[in-house]
Amino acid sequence: MTPGTRLLNSRTPRLSLLGGFCLVVDGEPVALPIHAQRVLAYLSVVQPSLPAHLRAGVAEQLWDETSAERSHASLRTALWRIRQAHPSLVHASRETLRMNDTVEVDVRRGMAQARRLLAPQGELQPADASLHALQGDLLPGWDEDWLLLERERVRQVQVHALEALANRLRRLGRHAESAEAAYAAISHEPLRESAHAALIDVFLDEGNPAQALSQLKRYAQLLWSELGIRPSPELTGRVSAGAIDQRQIVLSASDPR
Repeated sequence: MTPGTRLLNSRTPRLSLLGGFCLVVDGEPVALPIHAQRVLAYLSVVQPSLPAHLRAGVAEQLWDETSAERSHASLRTALWRIRQAHPSLVHASRETLRMNDTVEVDVRRGMAQARRLLAPQGELQPADASLHALQGDLLPGWDEDWLLLERERVRQVQVHALEALANRLRRLGRHAESAEAAYAAISHEPLRESAHAALIDVFLDEGNPAQALSQLKRYAQLLWSELGIRPSPELTGRVSAGAIDQRQIVLSASDPR
């Protein structure tokens, strides 16, 4: 990375939505009123593949409890406050709105990373081993109707990506990092069997069947206490097979013949 690139990146507006709202401009956090925060968040996460959002649709979604006239006035005020923070955060025309492509949004970065991790082929890139953009709830504490589905969508993509990352790192022999990714997936979805299976596979792959069995027992107890069901035969069989293989290795090594 050249010095010029570092300077450009340091001045790129950054918007964080995972774990809470934070806008950073020229390396400094910027305070925005909540109505302006809502506009930036909406443009960042709702249908990100759209080339642009209709202004009328954004106003209706964010101020659905008021008249059309008042909702459009509220949107204009929010956009004015956003321009005061940085003139290029949002590209606005008479009919449409969109986030400027130069704004670095943590959710979008995480979703792009997830797509790469979930792709059927391709080598693991160094940056894609980072857990940072794959963790954290989307705007916790915000009670917005439009946000509920987006929050769940992001969470599901995150946990799938973390499992994929754990499996990729395990196959590369990077067991400590793989376990960390699996634990992160479990923290997202404590009852999700595939997340626990990713961690159990790490323990088995590095030759620790006792840890795999302990993890299975913890998961089984949690699953029974919460839902009254047991882990799948596939998972329990995987742990049993791993423990048997390890015991056979030990017996073979101790055979004097």
